[in-house]
Amino acid sequence: MKIISEKGFPQDLSDLESSSSSDLDVDTKTCAHLRVVRGMCWVCKSEVFKYIDKDLWLSPDEIAGIRMVESEKLLKDRKIVLVLDLDHTLLHSTKDSKHLKTRQELLEHNINKDGLISLKHLGMMTKLRPYVHTFLKEASTMFEMYIYTTADRRYTSLMAEFLDPENVYFKSRIIVREDLFAPDEKNLQLVLRHQRMVLVLDDTKHVWRYHPDNLILVKRYYFFDARHDIVSLSAMNNDEGETTGVLATILQKLKLIHRLFFNPKFKGGLAHRDVKLILDRLKVLQGCKLTFEGIFPSNFEPQNSRLWMMAEELGAICSTSVFTSRTHVVTLVATEEESRQAELDGIILVHPAWLHNCYELAKRFPEADYPIKLKKKKLRSS
Repeated sequence: MKIISEKGFPQDLSDLESSSSSDLDVDTKTCAHLRVVRGMCWVCKSEVFKYIDKDLWLSPDEIAGIRMVESEKLLKDRKIVLVLDLDHTLLHSTKDSKHLKTRQELLEHNINKDGLISLKHLGMMTKLRPYVHTFLKEASTMFEMYIYTTADRRYTSLMAEFLDPENVYFKSRIIVREDLFAPDEKNLQLVLRHQRMVLVLDDTKHVWRYHPDNLILVKRYYFFDARHDIVSLSAMNNDEGETTGVLATILQKLKLIHRLFFNPKFKGGLAHRDVKLILDRLKVLQGCKLTFEGIFPSNFEPQNSRLWMMAEELGAICSTSVFTSRTHVVTLVATEEESRQAELDGIILVHPAWLHNCYELAKRFPEADYPIKLKKKKLRSS
């Protein structure tokens, strides 16, 4: 079944985004079957993509063609895809009257600094998550970004204007409640890119039941009082830090994932890269904080070493400074005194072979199986 005329589908999706149904010559009567369930026709297997165009139906072959062309273009630009939830991930909104402040109260609260927005015509107030504008700006250099929310189109469009006032980050890539196959289900079928290059940021896990391996779960942002079992940030006269909050931390993780995805030292070409595999490997040494001692020459930058990069790929945090919260010291040898002190400090001394084996099998092996060599202090001759 042909959904679009012989003029063909636009090769550049940006052309599609700025076109109407008549411009695309979409045959809206082609898929008029009665058995249309969850956004898909059971007869011809076509799907509707309302967020691109309200009458746009695509056949499986056309969907596959768009995914291939647009994904290849992104990869050439060294970009992958970032799908962003809205509420409790990038911002928090409330309709509770006790939070609806007057203009004077907003001025006293310094609205520009705090990202607090009064929406009197909707009877609500919104608080942008700290660092969100910097987050979006920096993420846009590495990712093609989508908003994907269970909120309705009117509300989402308004929030998108606050987040992206110049419409440079999302354009028409905004998927809302009206576009979903089911009310409580978010599905990457609606994102016309290869799923192996799509990352998702969301505070809710169950809505991504079909794509859990693409998900980076975000700590929920509760600025206003919302639930009786949660103390809000506003109730504590507090907020997340600009450079130390959740979005700043996640941005660093996204930079690492992007770097790993495009790492030229990986086996195979870009066609074999998969963000799901990268996310899975990042869990292997999650929570480990490593320093290296006696491994590299004094004039060598440890960040450029294979050991350092392997540790980061497995989710460990590496440092050249002896920070107090480190969990491991990767080394070849230590004195008995150094070994005892490390044990008292709760620090594990481990041989570099541990990292190599963890990396090769993507599994955390017991550090005790990779002991370092102990050297005894030389006795002074009398």
